[in-house]
Amino acid sequence: MQQNKRQRQVASEIKHKLGEYFIREGKSLTRDSLVSVSRVEMSPDLQYANIYVSIYPETAEGESVFREIRENTKQIRMFLARNIRLRLVPELKIFKDDSMEYADRINKILRDLGE
Repeated sequence: MQQNKRQRQVASEIKHKLGEYFIREGKSLTRDSLVSVSRVEMSPDLQYANIYVSIYPETAEGESVFREIRENTKQIRMFLARNIRLRLVPELKIFKDDSMEYADRINKILRDLGE
């Protein structure tokens, strides 16, 4: 999806602040897992943000961490409201980014074909 300059700026700022959140304040959500915000996509009116997160290691605990993050979307949005200067803080939709899993699967297939 092509985004204009303002959408990219807001998405970048949200991505940066969420990274800080998961390192500092979201420790109770992430436990021992590493949570990385891989990308943020903004709607044209900046009222909605699609947040894509990667969680390592990808185990049952990682799934539990992801569920915990989704259940605490309101708390995360309040953190953004305190830390980003926007007229309206966008509604957050959080998705699990499985692009690394997909890349690993393709690499494994390519390795198997090469043998």
